[in-house]
Amino acid sequence: MGGEVLRVLLDHPYVDIAWATSRQPSAIESYHPNLYGTGIELIHPDDATSCDVVFVALPTDASIDVTQRYWDDDTKIIDLGSAFRLRDRTIWERVYGMTHPAWSLAEQAVYGLNELHLKEISQAQLIANPGCFSSAAILGIAPLVANRLVDIEKLSVDGLSGTAGAGAELSRSIHHPEIGNNLVPYNPLGIVISTRLNRN
Repeated sequence: MGGEVLRVLLDHPYVDIAWATSRQPSAIESYHPNLYGTGIELIHPDDATSCDVVFVALPTDASIDVTQRYWDDDTKIIDLGSAFRLRDRTIWERVYGMTHPAWSLAEQAVYGLNELHLKEISQAQLIANPGCFSSAAILGIAPLVANRLVDIEKLSVDGLSGTAGAGAELSRSIHHPEIGNNLVPYNPLGIVISTRLNRN
C-alpha cells in the first residue's frame, strides 16, 4: 500500500514527499523496483520529521502507535490499514483479535470514502482509508439504500479479486501454478459483519 501511495504522490503536482520510512533504511527500489530512479531513500521511523500529512501503511498494532504519535503533533493522518475503520469497538476487537489501545482515535476517524464523506474528510485529522472490497461494495449498494430499493437486512455481497491485492510477500496460495485458472475462497469461515448505511 505504501508503495502504491508513493507512486501516485510522485505524479501529484501539489505534493512534495518529505520522507518515507522503513525499519531497514535503504533505497526505495529495494522494496519497490517500479520506483527505481525516483531517488527516494527510506529512513528509519525515528528520523522522520514533522510534515503536513502522513500516510500510515503498517500492521494494525504498529499503525495505532504511529497514529498516536502524529495525532499529538496535529498532523493529518491517512491510515491505509484497518485500525480505525469500524465504529463498533466490540466488533473491531472480535474481528482483529486484539484490544484497541486508542479507541478514542477510532471514534474521531472519518471513513475515507470521498464519494460519500468528502466534506468530513476535508476537515478530519484522521482518515481511515477503506479497503478495496468494502469500497466496491459500499459504492454499489449506497444508491440502492439511499433510494430504499433494497432490504438492508438481506444484503449479501460476493467479491472476486486478482492476486495483486494480496501484497508482495511470497505465498503458495497466490503462486501462479496454484492460482492460475482457479478460484480460491478467502476466509470462508470468517466473521460476517453486517453494517447499516445511513439512509439520509
